[in-house]
Amino acid sequence: MSEPTKFYVFKRSNGFYYILFEEGGRRRWKSTGANRKADALKALSSFRDLLKKKPPSVTLDKFVQEFLEFARTNYSPATVEIYHRSLTGLMEIAQGTLVGTLTAQHLDRYKTKRITEVSPVSVNMELRSLRSAMNVALRWRLIEANPFSRMQSVRVPETQPAYLTKQDFQKLIDLVRERWLKEIIVFAALTGMRRGEILNLRWEDIDLSRKIIRVQSNANFRTKQGGRRVVPMSDVVYNLLSSKFSRTDSEYVFTLNSRKVMDDWVSRKFKRYVKKAKLRDASLHFHSLRHTFASWLVQDGVSLYRFRSSWGIPALR
Repeated sequence: MSEPTKFYVFKRSNGFYYILFEEGGRRRWKSTGANRKADALKALSSFRDLLKKKPPSVTLDKFVQEFLEFARTNYSPATVEIYHRSLTGLMEIAQGTLVGTLTAQHLDRYKTKRITEVSPVSVNMELRSLRSAMNVALRWRLIEANPFSRMQSVRVPETQPAYLTKQDFQKLIDLVRERWLKEIIVFAALTGMRRGEILNLRWEDIDLSRKIIRVQSNANFRTKQGGRRVVPMSDVVYNLLSSKFSRTDSEYVFTLNSRKVMDDWVSRKFKRYVKKAKLRDASLHFHSLRHTFASWLVQDGVSLYRFRSSWGIPALR
């Protein structure tokens, strides 16, 4: 094999630098494993040694185990759940495969299987998680290139996000018998906060004097993309939280029998009441309350924050 010639450093869309070179009359490239140009140039200076290095032979199963351990300390529980589901499915497709021998064909086989089981939106979410996991494998220098970098998403029919009208919301909330669930539903519709943010909300994040809610990560919960923001309270939300604060000794704002409420339990209970209410849009789910909040803002503007209905909660009257 002829000696590589004409070395160049370039940055790909995945954020990592690669060395482009000619070898045997053909153009090739190899990852430096660096996302900083200075580090990439150092790799270029010792390219002959770098070229001889081969990624370790790590099985996909072993990588998934180590990646999920890493994910649990860096991502939210909901994101870890998606990673776990998609990577487990990939292992079923590519049994006994080394992570370094994965190809786009494995991803296509995964996509073909999953499209018959879940919605296109869910499939695309899982495909993105697999591509993201392979970027971590690339950073760990277990592979030379991301085999899923040119992933093609499943076509998703254009649909409007499902949301509740105020009439449907009143119909739904009138049916909810559990006070704890009714409070969560009202809070979600009037703040636009995500399910995980609500159920992991602690009293230390509540500032009743300034009427604000701090949405932020903590030791046991990570917000989406690790961001933080402040959510203002409407009068209804303020009254709801004030009432709860005077009758709780839990660190969490929303509880069931003084214990933290499980995410899936809230979603299942909400869906049951949607079916019971026989609402026009049967596709409504808990996240639809976030779309409901946004839709009401568009319809009413800031008047939403002065919305005075108690939505049937005696404690707020």
